[in-house]
Amino acid sequence: MKRKRKSTSCATQIGNKDDHIQEMGPFITDLPKSIIHMVLLKIPTRSILLCKCVCKTWHGLISDPEFAQLHFAQAEVFPMVRPLGPARVSRTLYFVEPEDSSGSFLKDSGAYYRYRKRSDFHMILSKCKIPLRNAEQVISNHGNANVMLDRKHGTTRKPCIKIRRNDHKYNVVNSCNGLLCLSDPFSNDPAVVCNPITGEFINLPKGSKPENEKISIDCGFGFSPRTNEYKVIRMFKQGTPRPNRVAEIHTLGAGSWKSVGSAPYLASKLAFTTYVKGVLYWFCDEWSSLTIISFDLDTEKLQSVPSPPFGREKCRNVVMGVLGDCICVCHTDDLKIKFWTLNDSGAQELWRKNISIDTQDAGRWPYGSFKPMKYLQNGCLLMFNSHTNAFFYYHPRNHSPFIFLKLRGFKSDFEVFSHVPSFISLKDILVGKDVEVLNINSRCAGLKLLGETKALFLEEDIAELGSDFYSTDSCEDYED
Repeated sequence: MKRKRKSTSCATQIGNKDDHIQEMGPFITDLPKSIIHMVLLKIPTRSILLCKCVCKTWHGLISDPEFAQLHFAQAEVFPMVRPLGPARVSRTLYFVEPEDSSGSFLKDSGAYYRYRKRSDFHMILSKCKIPLRNAEQVISNHGNANVMLDRKHGTTRKPCIKIRRNDHKYNVVNSCNGLLCLSDPFSNDPAVVCNPITGEFINLPKGSKPENEKISIDCGFGFSPRTNEYKVIRMFKQGTPRPNRVAEIHTLGAGSWKSVGSAPYLASKLAFTTYVKGVLYWFCDEWSSLTIISFDLDTEKLQSVPSPPFGREKCRNVVMGVLGDCICVCHTDDLKIKFWTLNDSGAQELWRKNISIDTQDAGRWPYGSFKPMKYLQNGCLLMFNSHTNAFFYYHPRNHSPFIFLKLRGFKSDFEVFSHVPSFISLKDILVGKDVEVLNINSRCAGLKLLGETKALFLEEDIAELGSDFYSTDSCEDYED
């Protein structure tokens, strides 16, 4: 006889389920832990999070540091999407992850796609959250947010809370090994490191203050393979009349920042903070040249890296990211989209142009920059175009027409960055034990912000870029 189990929310009745499971007789949790781990490793992150809510036994298995390490060792990088609407605080992130383990979004593009107007592809994106800035202020101002409101027809809903975007939003600096570094939206000073999958986060200590408080800070977050430590770096101008660039570093778990000397003086702000294999990279568009700055987290040394060999005057719409575990710079000119990867093995050729897309031959491509996201297992390249708020799916070898996956569900602009999901606890990576590890699921968890409960999904369309392609979604941004 089949056993029926009632589905309940993750936050309720989780403590009473284990006794009930034992009364039902043999269960999957009676299997050896190693076998259960093997089963869990075959399912997507979203499904693992649902399993974690079943009962204490499942919660303990998935929270086990051994499982977290096994999961991270095989986890793939996929895009993380953040809404950027002018009225949004954007604490909700959306994770793009295929349902199966193949890592493929679609079938291999080819003639099959040339004669269709729309496919059946429809992917609902998984949600996770990052902390609110000035969360205590939100809690004190909306202490009754958990009160349920009576609605028509006997239904009840939590009230939506409207808060000021500039008061409570963090900027995302970069992703590293499943963790995100968040910064102050005004000074860009690093403030928080969090794991959006587990909900854990820590507040970073305050560093030295720039003499001019209006000066913006450049920062980054990465991992040192040699010391097995996570580090945050901040750089800012200091001193007059000839200012220097001061560099400070903080090791997660330590109580303070330490100086690591001077940073290269640049007139422009650093962009596209990117971590790859123990090194942080930034891109700087100076008036006279394009510059890349690197910081080795093992040696704690800063240095300049020559930019790819394309002319400054011929380049526009430059984006830097990661492609195949290598730093990748994509630039667009009038006719081509070119992807250059950095060779860090000491070879004579520092940059290699591994992809060049002729936009005249490969269909009608939109203008703007293309951010490289990843190679899929079928050899296709996944990239994101911010001008159209769409992912582009293109096979560079067979030159088949590109396919775009449009973000739909509500009206907004989006920022997208590559992220590896991780169940590793912040408590297991901190150097010291005196740092308080907080959780977004227990702080402001009952608050429902305007618009954040809406679903976001990817929908495939064919490469016929009409007016609908460039238009925003017709859905309203907020719900009542």
